Amino acid sequence: MDRRDFLTVTAAALGLPDDELFGSVQSDAVDDYQLALSQSEKSVPASLALQATDRNHRQAGGFIIPAYGFAYPASTAGEITRLGTLFCNRDSRYYHDPALALRMTLGMGYLEREQHPDGTIDLPTTNFHSPPDTGFVIEDLTLLYRLLEKDGSDPARQLIVRLEKFIRRAAGAIATGGIHTPNHRWVASAALAASYQLFKDPLYLKRIDEWLAEGMDCNADGEYTELSNAVYNRVTNRALMSIAESIDRPQLLDYVRRNISMMMMCVHPDGEIVTDYSRRQDRNTRARMNGYYIPYRVLSVRDNNGQFASMADWIASQARTMPDQVSLGGDLPDLMLRPDLRHEKIERKPLPDNYSRIFSESGAARIRRESLSATVTSNSSRFFSMRSGQPGSAVLESVRVASAFFGKGQFVSEKLYSSQNEFRLVQSLEAGYIQPLPPGSGIPNPRWSELDHKLRERSHICRLQTSITIQEIQNGFELSINSSGTDNVPIVVEFWFRSGGILSSRDGGEIISQNGSNFLTSGHAKYSAGSNSLIIGPCIANHRWASLRGAEGPIPDAVPLTMTGFTPFHHTFRIVAQ
Repeated sequence: MDRRDFLTVTAAALGLPDDELFGSVQSDAVDDYQLALSQSEKSVPASLALQATDRNHRQAGGFIIPAYGFAYPASTAGEITRLGTLFCNRDSRYYHDPALALRMTLGMGYLEREQHPDGTIDLPTTNFHSPPDTGFVIEDLTLLYRLLEKDGSDPARQLIVRLEKFIRRAAGAIATGGIHTPNHRWVASAALAASYQLFKDPLYLKRIDEWLAEGMDCNADGEYTELSNAVYNRVTNRALMSIAESIDRPQLLDYVRRNISMMMMCVHPDGEIVTDYSRRQDRNTRARMNGYYIPYRVLSVRDNNGQFASMADWIASQARTMPDQVSLGGDLPDLMLRPDLRHEKIERKPLPDNYSRIFSESGAARIRRESLSATVTSNSSRFFSMRSGQPGSAVLESVRVASAFFGKGQFVSEKLYSSQNEFRLVQSLEAGYIQPLPPGSGIPNPRWSELDHKLRERSHICRLQTSITIQEIQNGFELSINSSGTDNVPIVVEFWFRSGGILSSRDGGEIISQNGSNFLTSGHAKYSAGSNSLIIGPCIANHRWASLRGAEGPIPDAVPLTMTGFTPFHHTFRIVAQ
């Protein structure tokens, strides 16, 4: 399958005419470079509007982030790299624009003032005198340095002098400084590798080798430690590619290959990516494939990999059809520095869209049946999600289970067990009461928190065992929930749908809205959005207490449907896509 055929299939899958996907391009080779250039140029007015140009401003030259009302070095470094990329681009309307040169100079002045004497910068939302955040800045500025060096104009040479001083001081701090998250090791190493490529300081290599000696934290599933598909996977991929290419460590690309191979099975039909099991701030957020284009495109060319090429095409197609959500603008520097990526002729291969895959080390499972997509997750209260169709269609954001068991009954399974097309999650809870302290164990006028409660005997022990079995059926899934041990414990099963659809009863029963949720006492519920619907049932509602004590609160921007009962609770639900 050639690239044009692949994009035609993609357009059909997205429900779009060919011309909306291809734009004005008439040749067989759709040039992503032109798309990246166009998107980067379109961002310039909004970018320039953020910069503090008043020289009396306390952050003069910085780019003020509206959400915070202040600038910080990492964002400013990213903005001047964006502007510098266009300044150096002969195809851009901003090529050698003196106004852009002035803005970059102002931004550089801000960065110089923000750099501490030890070479570090701050991330004022959380980290101060931070070597790893300095690494993020240097990753951008070394790209800018290389582009300006190739450009060679007078403004470029003037800026290079200042960049070199800034980068050398920063790299010295990174080469001796520490980190505090797993991906920081690779960000720091990437910054040092890019700096070594420019300045050949052996101190940089020494620290890189020290970090690499710890071993790469990419598991057999292809996930890095933080399981962060929307943020830190792409941060790590970018860093490993930089190290591999800057100081000739090609073996590091194997981990990038492993990760982006896994990511092909963590994309929903509508283009959103799976974030259900992340250990970082992107958990359960909505995100797309921004930041993955370059790894797929580079390794497709390097390996002659047709699936990687198809995924890069697909990301580019999303950038064309939904530019407010997906952009190649940030990839322009790489496309300028990698001319081999343009007009390649790799034979395309289809992307996976029919599979059931266990990520055993990550504690998750992914199931895809063309337009139907589902995720099962351990170590999360939101243990199941499902959707059907393309953008705007029905999405079940999560299923949760909770019981009013001593205020700690939110269901979370530590492990995911699987066999064939069946997945099982389990939780065992125990609680009880404590007896008086043994004689002589107390203290005069004691404070409760200072007593040694481990000395107390326990009595009236209560236990609750809950197991959830999820089995694939035609066009959907069957969830069997069994909870027993202590009797008469209130229990809820919550289905949370993405807002924008309509919740109704398929069988004509009445949806009861009460206590912050929706209940249906029997029959089946239907949630419709776009051209798709999800059918859930049989429904049960033996009480109306939606927000159990100790359970998690409502999911923002979601429509609830709550099933309720008492232990012993044994009920099987079916969720079917129509």
